[in-house]
Amino acid sequence: MLKAHLLATVTAGLILTGCSSTSDVAVAEPPAPVATNSNPDELDFALVNMDRSVDPGDDFYRYAAGGWLDRVERPESMGQLSFMTLVTKRMGKQLEGLVSEAATSADSAPEGSPIRQVGTLWNAFMDEQKIETAGLAPLQPELDRLAAVSNNEELAAYLAHFGLITGQWPFMELDVFEGISDATQGELYLSPGNLSLNLQAIYEMPADAPPRKLFEKFAADTLMTAGVREAEAMALGADAVAIETILHNGKTDPVLMVDYRNWNNPRTIAQVQEQIPELPLQALLEPLGLGDARKFTVTHKDYPAAVSQVLSEYSIEQIKAYLSFRLLQTFSGVMASEFSKPAKDFNAALGFPTSTPPRSNTAMGMIRTVLPLPLGQLYVENFFDPETKTKGEDMIRRIQAAFRARVERNEWLDEPTRAEALRKIDGFYYEVGIPDRWVDYSNVEIGDDMVQNVINVNTFWIRRELSGAGEPIDRWAFSDPTHTAPINVNAAYNPSANGFEVTAGIAQPPAFQADMDAPIYFCRLGAVIGHEMTHGFDSGGRLFDSTGSLRDWFTEDDTAYFEKEAQKLVEQGDKYEPIPGSFMKGGLTVKENLADIGGISLAHDALMTYLAENPEENVEIDGLNPSQRCFIAWAQMWAEKASEQTVKLQLEDNHAPGPYRTYAPLQHLDAFYEAFDVEEGDPMWLAPEKRVNIW
Repeated sequence: MLKAHLLATVTAGLILTGCSSTSDVAVAEPPAPVATNSNPDELDFALVNMDRSVDPGDDFYRYAAGGWLDRVERPESMGQLSFMTLVTKRMGKQLEGLVSEAATSADSAPEGSPIRQVGTLWNAFMDEQKIETAGLAPLQPELDRLAAVSNNEELAAYLAHFGLITGQWPFMELDVFEGISDATQGELYLSPGNLSLNLQAIYEMPADAPPRKLFEKFAADTLMTAGVREAEAMALGADAVAIETILHNGKTDPVLMVDYRNWNNPRTIAQVQEQIPELPLQALLEPLGLGDARKFTVTHKDYPAAVSQVLSEYSIEQIKAYLSFRLLQTFSGVMASEFSKPAKDFNAALGFPTSTPPRSNTAMGMIRTVLPLPLGQLYVENFFDPETKTKGEDMIRRIQAAFRARVERNEWLDEPTRAEALRKIDGFYYEVGIPDRWVDYSNVEIGDDMVQNVINVNTFWIRRELSGAGEPIDRWAFSDPTHTAPINVNAAYNPSANGFEVTAGIAQPPAFQADMDAPIYFCRLGAVIGHEMTHGFDSGGRLFDSTGSLRDWFTEDDTAYFEKEAQKLVEQGDKYEPIPGSFMKGGLTVKENLADIGGISLAHDALMTYLAENPEENVEIDGLNPSQRCFIAWAQMWAEKASEQTVKLQLEDNHAPGPYRTYAPLQHLDAFYEAFDVEEGDPMWLAPEKRVNIW
């Protein structure tokens, strides 16, 4: 199943591309085990990052992070500057050294080793002159293959090929996850295809809206880089936008997708074929090694009809032109600069930050995208302290114990529900930092052709993933290159595994360090852990049992109580207006907001238990007691500066924007009110009847 993640998947730009980039940032010094720190711009816990002239009951965000907000400027080239981006950049400096060494020693390293692959990929990308001289040539064989498609059966086979070489699925995405009703078996899922934009609002605008016209121009400009004449390209660009609009409209409302029961739409291949008669599904499945498949789980039940509409309303030549646009878009980041210019121009026209960073910065982002696991292997070998894993696991056990104690004394649970909840807590699967074993990339050929390198990696990964259809689940920790590679600053809960992973990337300063002040690491990394645990009991996670199978184990009364309490979060979220006229969707963010409440609440409970066991650490520092330092550390972790366009992207995600996460979860905790003497009438006061009391 798809995982619940700690972080929003917002990028600095509007267009989804194959590579990203990083920027230079100073490496933070290891923080001392006290409240202040010498490198406050990294959002280490520091008094200078606060604004103590503000009453915490008036504006807790300003109180906790106002100093940082006033002092630190967001570079125009960045859509967002936050705790997490700073940690990512800190790691980037560490990775630069590893990649530089790999680039120097690549030729002498063993064939297929992480050093050879990472170094060779770097060297290939940094040969800018060769890439510029090659122009369209590296992608021409793929464009020719697409041009040769002459009927729908050949189109179906080509769509399989497109998915293999790009990792993108323009019409229908095929994945293998744990079965939604039987988590022990790999199941084939059919989901909406990957669209070219991640700002969904554009698809819902009127046809003549300026952003849609800019979208059409972007598609046309992209096609023109491959030699399509302007008049023809403009018509085909309009087709591309219309096609993606139909596909977008075929998706289930994202608020409804919060409930995993709406994902569970088993269909035989024959049934889906009836919904999409224009596309021979067997011709799609055979090249993917799925010729024996007999069923899909269709995650958006009406989506196949949208695919059918596209195939019936547009000619094969129009569809081929659309796929040409997607090919060019996908590979533009590793080709000559002329091919990425349309995307940059489009982003700039819509007000997103644009810049041309040093090629070395772009190369680092590219390697992190293309070879995240081999690079992650080098990272943990050089930078991940085994003591971090030991202390991280101890933290998990402490948060787990706090969760168990809370459920045991919870007054609203019926006994059958309580027993199942305790069974689920006791059955958590978890890992910190280091994989059980590494995915073997040694047979993936990395050479001097960047387009071919990307094709080779994508083909390896897609075939590996799809080979699990109908097979027993073999769970590998940190094997998800998109979300839980060790170099990602993230944590993720998987309801089908009843477990979560905390990456090496987030288990580092300023979120965690073995000798850090306890309130800080409990209420940063500990709260992250509690957040992931709570996902097992949020609006979607509670529908899965301790084995990871979809089964509603709540009694009828407990379901009614849970939904009543969760509705409070929906109503609270609906009122958040970070930009005039732009509101957050409480129904979309309810799971993440509940996980934030559970995360910081469990972390604070565990901290109090820890301090009772270690009274020498239960001290006031800089006039702040442990509870106060805990909640300030949490708030500083979500401080951010973001462009208006980036905030609009955030409002389409199921995670709330950072500023909301600094204070809104705390408004549901009695301990917060006690720590800062927040009283009725204060702006931060939330009436008791509006506070959520679930976990």
